[in-house]
Amino acid sequence: METLNTSCLKEGNEIYIEDNINRFYTLLNRHKIKIKNKIFLITDDVIYNIYKDLIYELQSKTECKVYYFAHGENNKNINTVQSIYNFLIENNANRSSTLIALGGGVVGDLVGFVASTYMRGIKFINVPTTLLSQVDSCIGGKVGYDYNGIKNVIGSFYNPVFVYICTRFLKTLEEKQFKDGLGEVVKYGMIKDIQLLDFIDKNYKYILEKKNDKLFYIVKECLNIKLEIVEKDFNDSDLRNILNFGHTVGHGIEVSSNFTISHGEAVALGMLAAVKLSEKKLSLNSEVYMKLEALLEKLELPTRYKVDNYSTFLYAINHDKKNTDKIRFVLLEDISKCKIKVEVTAEEIYSAVEGSISRG
Repeated sequence: METLNTSCLKEGNEIYIEDNINRFYTLLNRHKIKIKNKIFLITDDVIYNIYKDLIYELQSKTECKVYYFAHGENNKNINTVQSIYNFLIENNANRSSTLIALGGGVVGDLVGFVASTYMRGIKFINVPTTLLSQVDSCIGGKVGYDYNGIKNVIGSFYNPVFVYICTRFLKTLEEKQFKDGLGEVVKYGMIKDIQLLDFIDKNYKYILEKKNDKLFYIVKECLNIKLEIVEKDFNDSDLRNILNFGHTVGHGIEVSSNFTISHGEAVALGMLAAVKLSEKKLSLNSEVYMKLEALLEKLELPTRYKVDNYSTFLYAINHDKKNTDKIRFVLLEDISKCKIKVEVTAEEIYSAVEGSISRG
């Protein structure tokens, strides 16, 4: 088991990465999580059904109570938050209680938000089960939910006591869900580490086959990149903006598709549009687009998408929490060299989308 230490996590300061779930219980003792103060595991129905045996084992060892809600981004809303509050109140959760978030990014974001607000803040542990959540959303402190079709517009910054990453969870992911996480992996290479891109390019077949050593490497590298960025800008006022490369158009695609396009797929498409914008706004070499497109195709991620509803698409972009009165993008001057808060017009977005993902 490897441990990553970071000053951006106020409590615990530890992220654990391994491929054996059985050592999770020793960490509860190490972090002084007491059974008598009540432990509550929150997950979604898909994860609950996949990991019933694991959850039953946890219950037998910790006497934790379990609650699950319907899977999917469409359920990342105030109704689900309220249902978790009700569950905690009905089961007498108190300020000494601990929540365990078992699942992907939706579960982690929702449970983290509930933990940050229930009785003005209680402990929670994040156990991400998807590649997307393991390489990205499980750290950094951003928690929240979607509201009125706007992603993550309600939220706060709140850290778990610790994050427990077991790459063995990735073996049970469906192919589409696994590939979804690869969109964020490529993003990290584009914004910060060309060597990671080269590793993916050379090992993409083994990655798609879920070879454990390759998965361990990409998870650890992505986390190290994110930790370096978050430690310098925890409250997301400047440098941390680079983590949103590909996300502005990506959010527009997610919302306008009614979430039939997953987050990682949308980020992959959004990166292509952002690179095309970078060619126009920052004179980025056109070879970067070809390199990115070829890599996404190797990973079997989408490189084409037709935006059918531009009003919904632009509404989501205009209401992105990073924007104020103007639309701002993270663009590239080169691979691993980002420029944040670049002002872009709706016409330029349309042109970039039509010249990249919507062409042909």
